[in-house]
Amino acid sequence: MSSVDVGQPAAVETAARRPAWALAVVVVAVLGVAVALVVGVRGLLGDPVRSTAADGTAVLAGSFAPVTCSGCVQGYIQDGGRSVFVRLPDGCPSPGQDVHVQVSARPAPDLGKHAYRALACAR
Repeated sequence: MSSVDVGQPAAVETAARRPAWALAVVVVAVLGVAVALVVGVRGLLGDPVRSTAADGTAVLAGSFAPVTCSGCVQGYIQDGGRSVFVRLPDGCPSPGQDVHVQVSARPAPDLGKHAYRALACAR
């Protein structure tokens, strides 16, 4: 008859250890989420109206989305989640789709809410 020691476990359990690179992965993931949050919030809060002077002129900047019209150049300037409508003076070339533009303009309520008439061609 064989003798079996009932009081001793058959195998010693060892504590599970995480790999050394796991902490680095967690740190990179947290930084990635933080950067995405900052970029996302900045995108939502972007505004194409950069500044407004005392005389009512405003500096508009952002990506241009042209709107077809006969005999005029007009479109939307968008930055982040907001956009404004702008009509450029006669003779100005039409900026391409999604081209970053900057223009000085005055509010033009006759064109609609959040609409502007540019004082010069977009640059």
